[in-house]
Amino acid sequence: MPGENLLAGLLPQLPPIPGVGAPSAVELRRVARLFSRAGFGASKTELIAWATLGYAATVDHLLGFLPANLRLLDSPDLTFASTRQMTGQLNEAQAWWLQTMATTTHPLEEKLTLFWHGHFATANNKVDNIRLMLDQNRLFRDNAAGDFRKLCKLVTSDPAMLIWLDGQSNRVGGPNENYAREFMELFTLGRARFSQNDVRDAARALTGWVVNLSTNKANFVPAYHDNGVKVILGQAGNFAPADLTDIVLDRHPEGPVSSWFLATRMASFFHHPDPEPAVVSAMAQSLGAAAKGPRNVKNMLRTLFQRPEFMDGAGQTIRSPAELVAGTMRALQLQAQAGQLAAKMRGLGQDLFNPPNVGGWPGGAGWANSATALARYNFAAQAAAMARPDVVKSLVSLVTGPQEPVHASMDALGILELSSQTRGAIEKYVASAQGDGSDKVTRGILTLLIASPEYNLR
Repeated sequence: MPGENLLAGLLPQLPPIPGVGAPSAVELRRVARLFSRAGFGASKTELIAWATLGYAATVDHLLGFLPANLRLLDSPDLTFASTRQMTGQLNEAQAWWLQTMATTTHPLEEKLTLFWHGHFATANNKVDNIRLMLDQNRLFRDNAAGDFRKLCKLVTSDPAMLIWLDGQSNRVGGPNENYAREFMELFTLGRARFSQNDVRDAARALTGWVVNLSTNKANFVPAYHDNGVKVILGQAGNFAPADLTDIVLDRHPEGPVSSWFLATRMASFFHHPDPEPAVVSAMAQSLGAAAKGPRNVKNMLRTLFQRPEFMDGAGQTIRSPAELVAGTMRALQLQAQAGQLAAKMRGLGQDLFNPPNVGGWPGGAGWANSATALARYNFAAQAAAMARPDVVKSLVSLVTGPQEPVHASMDALGILELSSQTRGAIEKYVASAQGDGSDKVTRGILTLLIASPEYNLR
């Protein structure tokens, strides 16, 4: 089946277990939901293999990744001297990341990297340096499920972020408040959890960082730092950049506001846009609360994945363009078309390395409008047309009736069941396409399945 080999390195090589049959429908559905939310989907064959091992074991494997060492991130060739060259390298970087999402044996690592890219949203249209954007991508990947406290401190001195939110122009005597405000409002606390005076003094605490574009590194220059007393969230002191994270995470007068904020953002991304209060509360508590102690993202994700609302709840959300495109590439072995498909993502509303603003992509219903609905159907048709003849042939090799290409295509895409409306539309198409040849009919079926609600919702 197309795509089955892509998780081969992750699937444990276990001998058949005597007396163990197929997994239950409930376990299979739970594992399918987990892969669609914590990864980019999986074929039915892979889902059955994981469901046979059990949902808990699947969660353990998804959370058990180690930071990947990826080729393009270490390439010395990604420097540029012109806009033309920069544009080409942006396309190369987008295609590389999309291909990585489609082929990785550690899908949760890439899904978390995508989450952090939208959370600490930074756009190359201002940074204007693909090397710095890829370095930030590595930062997110290396700390994907680690300590949120550490990640906040690293992002604060990340060169791409310093350029994006004007941190390198933040000097004693002339503080720039952009990063301080967004750090509290969008990255850690949310709105109405701080005052303008907090922003002003937080900006003063952050003074001193500069970016050396000859080395693509950030340096702290003590002479540029404000050594005066600052008052942030009721705390007074001669605070340095790293202190801001500790104050925000540990000493907010209303309690662990940052833990609730991050739990809500992460549940909205991995679960659905309106997460249940009980889910958010459990996640926030599992993050960790010790002063200056780690804020363990892996613990929070494990809590989410084990919640009944996540495993069995009715809440769904629309797949992001990255999830849709990477999942389809994976299912139909379209890795060679990564460059073309990365360009198509802009029309779907998600331009990798270029979120629309510092708030990132809105997600959820924000992916659904008349323009993107048409773009999604067009993508489905293009993806089906791009599939290699051997891949399409594998979907019809066991044809014994007009419905076999439907079942085989569903299995490749990881669709477990269809609504009566979707099934009726496909049956109507198959009936009208008799005599068109199995290749054309199968591509038509793939188009309808990739465009279906069952595939676009997770």
